[in-house]
Amino acid sequence: MESRYSIKDLEQLSGIKAHTLRAWEQRHKLIIPKRTSTNIRFYGDDDLRTILNASVLLDAGYKIGRIAKLTSVELKDKALEESPYTGLYTYELNELKMSTLNFDLPRFEAVMAHCVDKFGIHKTFRDIIGDYIQELGKLWLAGNVSISQEHFMSSLIRQKLFSAIDGLKSSPKPKSGSYALFLPANELHELGLLYLTYVLKERGEHVFYLGQSLPKEYLEDLLNHQPVTHLISAFTTHPDVEQMEDYLLELDQMVDRNSVKVHLTGYQFHQFDIKPRWKNIQIHQSLKDLSVSV
Repeated sequence: MESRYSIKDLEQLSGIKAHTLRAWEQRHKLIIPKRTSTNIRFYGDDDLRTILNASVLLDAGYKIGRIAKLTSVELKDKALEESPYTGLYTYELNELKMSTLNFDLPRFEAVMAHCVDKFGIHKTFRDIIGDYIQELGKLWLAGNVSISQEHFMSSLIRQKLFSAIDGLKSSPKPKSGSYALFLPANELHELGLLYLTYVLKERGEHVFYLGQSLPKEYLEDLLNHQPVTHLISAFTTHPDVEQMEDYLLELDQMVDRNSVKVHLTGYQFHQFDIKPRWKNIQIHQSLKDLSVSV
């Protein structure tokens, strides 16, 4: 069954303002709305795909009038042709988005094969998958993808990341220290953490992956037995904002005894608005920001 999207859905999924989409619809017939039996307008997967591919060409400098004259096949081919030159992998990210919305496993496998063939495995995971993990999180938090869609794509990416991590050799001599990666108690969103594990291991660092839902008290056992220099975590839904200040102060005091630096990122920090008062903790705006900072 084809998905149904409102104009607001198209705006949030494409990043193009609703009033612009309406203008494209009225002036250029780029998308054509359908109507329910109760006369409510909606758009289908073909419309979303058209808008996403059009966004690639707009970024590449095409005018909307020229884009509107292309057939759907020409639009797709042009978007695929132009996306590598933008350096943003827009086409590939849009294909992953469509795979998510339609539970489309063959499409996911095809775009992954395309990315690895065209850009190589390291760039595919460091850049394209890294960006899409952030995009998927935003879509889920905004309600643009359902829980089942998010779980579907998270499961596929998780499998790919575990396989890619497994294929990397552990370095006997880490470049800049030992990194322990964990998620706090009740936090289950591990894609970002797996992405960072891949980036660090591929860089030649020594990595301890501790996984989901680990109470911070259990970190002391590792710190007392291994020369960990950095702790890394991503907070998507936990700790609760009301508990965040106490959590961070306790974590800061705990790692101070071991001279460990803590690097954190995640959606919860967008809701957490207090001035930093920690000696050993640094907050990063995004996964990509954290990955290049540590």
